[in-house]
Amino acid sequence: MKWHIHWPAGVLALVGVVFFAADRLTRTPTVVHAVTDGRQEVAIPVSRDGHYYLDGAVNGVPIKFMIDTGATYVAVGEDFARKARLPEGITGYFSTANGTVEGRIVKDQVVEAERFKVSGLSVAVTPLGGGKGLLGQNFLKRFEVSQSAGVMRLRPAEQ
Repeated sequence: MKWHIHWPAGVLALVGVVFFAADRLTRTPTVVHAVTDGRQEVAIPVSRDGHYYLDGAVNGVPIKFMIDTGATYVAVGEDFARKARLPEGITGYFSTANGTVEGRIVKDQVVEAERFKVSGLSVAVTPLGGGKGLLGQNFLKRFEVSQSAGVMRLRPAEQ
């Protein structure tokens, strides 16, 4: 008879543990802003999935970027492109981990990542899913990028 009293408490405890674990696994580490040698710098801790993420925007529309040093372009998905009202652009083909995909390249866009803003960039619009964008080399080449001990640092390249 006592099991019917303990069963709901056990279920509630299990739900609490699952909620706590899910919250801890999906939380994004805090990005640290600093000024080093008179230049802005961001320190990005590695996330639990092994990637580095930054809050950003394309033409002022917010997006979460995953830093992808192997990507040629800043890339966003079709859903985001519609939301950001990106123009049609020109057809392009992109090599991905899942093979070649067709998309489009939209020129002369403004891309922001944390406190850094770069104008005049081409943005690839691909069948990317998940609501995140990729921060590729056409943005990153304007910065000194270093990585050690689970932290990636970005700071504007010296002119």
